Amino acid sequence: MASCTKCNLCEHPGTRTEAAEVGRVPCNVRRFQKDVFTLWRCTGCGSIHCEEDADLPRYYADYPLKKQQMGFGERIGYRNRLQLLERQGFRRSDRILDYGCGAGLFVNFLRGRGLEHAFGYDPFVAAYDNRQTLDEPYDAVVSYDVIEHHDEPRAFLHSLTPLVRPGGLLVIGTPNADHVAIDRKGDPSLHPPYHRHILSERILLALGRERGMEPVHTYRRSFYDSLFPTVNSRFLWQYLRKSGLLDTAVEPPRTDLVARSPDLVFLAFFGYFLPAGDYIMVTFRKSR
Repeated sequence: MASCTKCNLCEHPGTRTEAAEVGRVPCNVRRFQKDVFTLWRCTGCGSIHCEEDADLPRYYADYPLKKQQMGFGERIGYRNRLQLLERQGFRRSDRILDYGCGAGLFVNFLRGRGLEHAFGYDPFVAAYDNRQTLDEPYDAVVSYDVIEHHDEPRAFLHSLTPLVRPGGLLVIGTPNADHVAIDRKGDPSLHPPYHRHILSERILLALGRERGMEPVHTYRRSFYDSLFPTVNSRFLWQYLRKSGLLDTAVEPPRTDLVARSPDLVFLAFFGYFLPAGDYIMVTFRKSR
C-alpha cells in the first residue's frame, strides 16, 4: 500500500496539493487514538482520501468491531437490510453472499430467518475465508462497510461483479462523502486509517456502471434507522462523536453520557426524522 496524493477514482483526478478541503484527523480506536492522519477531498469527484500509508495488519489485529455481538439494534438493522433487498425482488429461496461479512452476524441472522442459501466470505476471518465460496454465482451479493477500507475501490467493486448471476443484485453500503465533513470532529464516517477512500455518490454509481451494473435503487440513510428509541444513525453517530472512540460501540452503554447530553436524549427519540444522509446503499442489477 502506498500513500494517496492523487485521486484513484475519477476521470479528472484531483491531487492532495490542490485540495481545498484538508484535515488532520486522529484515529478513533482507543489503542491508536494518538495517531493522526491527513484526509483530503478530491476537487474532481468529491471523494475523501487518507493520504498516509499505514500498517493495516497492525491496526486490524485488535479491531473493536470484531467484538460486535447480535443485539437489539443489530436485529433491527439486519431486518431493514432484508426488507430493502426483498423490495428489489430478492426471494428468500435465492442464493445470497455477504462479502466482507466479518464475524458473520448478518449471515447468521438470515439463516435464522429461514434463508438456507445464505453464505459469507471474509478473507480476514478464519470461519469465512474459504475461497470455494466464490466458485459459484449468487442471486444477490451484498457488501456493507467494506469498499471504503480498500486501497483500490474500483478493483474491489469489479471483483464482485463476476459473483453476481445475470439479472442478479449487487448491494454496496458505504459512507457517502457528499455529506461527510473532514472537519467534523469525531465523525465515525472518517475513521482513518481504516477508511482509505470514502466515495461520493456519483463515483459509486459510475464504478458500478463500468461493469455493466445498472443502479436500480439508492437508499440515502443507514440501515440502522428505525423508530425504536436509540436505534437510529443520528443518535449512534453523535454518541460515538461524544465518546470520541469507536470502541464504545461494542462496550456497555454509557448511560451517564446520554443522561447529561440533551442532544443525545433528543436524538434517541427523534433522530430517525433527521437523517444526515452520510450513508448510502446502492442496489445494482447485473445485465442479463
